[in-house]
Amino acid sequence: MKNFIFRFISLSSYISIFIIIYKNKDVFPAPFGELTRDLTLLSIALVSLTILIELLRNPLGKKKFDKAFKKIGLKNHLNEYPELISSKKDKHKEHGIIYTIKNKGISIVDFDNKTHSLETALNLKIYKLDFGKTTKKIKIYAVPYKYNTPLIISSDSTCTNFVENMINLLCVGATGTGKSYALLTILGLFSQNPTSTIVICDYKKSSFSQFESTKNFYGYEDVANGIKSVYKEFSERLQENNQERNKNRVILLIDEYGAFISSQDKKTAEDFKSMIGNMLFMGRSLGIIILIGIQRADSSEYFKGGARDQFRTILAMGNLSKEQKNMLFYEYKDKLSHNNSLGEGYLLVDGKGVERIKIAPIKDIEALNKNIMHAMNR
Repeated sequence: MKNFIFRFISLSSYISIFIIIYKNKDVFPAPFGELTRDLTLLSIALVSLTILIELLRNPLGKKKFDKAFKKIGLKNHLNEYPELISSKKDKHKEHGIIYTIKNKGISIVDFDNKTHSLETALNLKIYKLDFGKTTKKIKIYAVPYKYNTPLIISSDSTCTNFVENMINLLCVGATGTGKSYALLTILGLFSQNPTSTIVICDYKKSSFSQFESTKNFYGYEDVANGIKSVYKEFSERLQENNQERNKNRVILLIDEYGAFISSQDKKTAEDFKSMIGNMLFMGRSLGIIILIGIQRADSSEYFKGGARDQFRTILAMGNLSKEQKNMLFYEYKDKLSHNNSLGEGYLLVDGKGVERIKIAPIKDIEALNKNIMHAMNR
């Protein structure tokens, strides 16, 4: 950046001098002579042209990209790295920038697999990759992280794709961050699918007590029975392997999961951790989706044998401690720098990286609750 600015200022200075001499050329023949004047103008013109060519060959940010490509190890079989050719504003996105990259024969798959690492190295949010027809040049559409607006998650039909391919969800957040509100919004999205059944286990019997009258609500000590009932369904599906039955998804929400596990004796707690672990590991193909709301996601205390790693979607509401960032978002922890307010947080989807989110206000809470109740009574 500093070299670019220096070259740009130098170019501007030389052009200014050229213009001044040219406009006042009648002054220069005496005492310097016409030959001296013409040579001076020619020298300035050549220097200006050299600086201009250098600017065009080395666009703003080239060294930053070179360093990033080397850092993440993105190179071809000849150990050649991609090169930044040019950059320009994206007219269709605020603060968006389009970077054109010389690909150096690197495969689309290799380049795509390094996208999230490249985001971290460049401190950019990449929202589109255009490989073109020959893949000799790649266009990267990105926005600096400081301008990266949060993804809005709302309970209306425009966001149903958010849960269509969800493979379990871990929702983390301290009291007052909007964790329960976020989970309610997500349940509302699941309820729009007529083949989904919702089961709610609310250990503190507070955040979801409005659903107490439904057959699939379990509160406080009854939470154990709710988990067992879903595990029974899971076991039957595992044994039967009926594809038609598996198409009807069962969504199990356990809110305040940490408090529930901590309230059990050691043996019982281990039994429940095993049940949850089995469903996390094998529930996807059987149509069993686990949603867990928890204030702290300590792996060894609340999950068994790597079960926590089976959450392919992690939603962290509010501002996490350094420990929680390392635990849940280690690869992306440097990006979690915003000061989130109520209803804001970070979403990590396996294979898609991390992004800021904001839970939109629920427009019709009564209608939402009604839809969820209907899904709980299926």
